[in-house]
Amino acid sequence: MVRLLVIVVFLVVLITFALSNPDPQSLWVVSYGWQFSVGMLVLGVGAASFLLGGFVMLIGEIKQRSRARKAEQQVRALESQVLDLHQRIDRLTVATDPSRAPYEAPATTPVAP
Repeated sequence: MVRLLVIVVFLVVLITFALSNPDPQSLWVVSYGWQFSVGMLVLGVGAASFLLGGFVMLIGEIKQRSRARKAEQQVRALESQVLDLHQRIDRLTVATDPSRAPYEAPATTPVAP
């Protein structure tokens, strides 16, 4: 939501500047020259910068999602290993001492105030 607000404000400022500067000016880059509205030039540069920033952000987000996906897979694998190890411990405990049941969480007793 904040991104959308920033985008809208950015575009409104650029469009307002472009509309308030419609007079053509002589622009020179090295030895090339042309008549162009400063407002349209600023609008074009702003739009190109906006698109470039969005592309860079997209690349970063793709990398972050990839890292998150790998981390989730690793968490699932580790959780299954922990479950397997708990089951092994329970089987060994029952095999060595049949009177003991598999591990259960101890019941909590209320403490009197």
